[in-house]
Amino acid sequence: MQKDKKRILFVCCGNTCRSPMAKVILEQKLKEKGQLDRFEIYSAGYTNYSYNVEGASANARETIRKLFGEDLLATHRAKIWTPDLVERSDLILVMKARMKSDFPSEKTWTLKEYAGESGDIADPVGHSIEVYLDCADEISTALDDIMPKLG
Repeated sequence: MQKDKKRILFVCCGNTCRSPMAKVILEQKLKEKGQLDRFEIYSAGYTNYSYNVEGASANARETIRKLFGEDLLATHRAKIWTPDLVERSDLILVMKARMKSDFPSEKTWTLKEYAGESGDIADPVGHSIEVYLDCADEISTALDDIMPKLG
């Protein structure tokens, strides 16, 4: 009998930059290790900031394309978190500490906090592709640090 998949939820402000990039980066890291089938990875927005945005930002898509050679965010659609999504998640990783208060404390950390660091992952929205690449690198480094905790 296969153990249930571990469900991880990434949350950023509008679900157009950081959380979708974190989702894809973690999926690719797990895929490289042959462990992707043990996880379900989700991303969502903290607020309805993205109400008029359909997908990932152009620079988030370009960043992922540069990192992985293809647009793995092409089908992403921005969404806001729901109580059901929170309930079924085993681990919730937010990009800013101020977001933690709306989620169950026993399963919610900032991405950096869970990686043993401090601080937030700065929002790259509205900035250059270089800022997005730096953000993706910061996310990737934190994800490398949490991989052993994921089992």
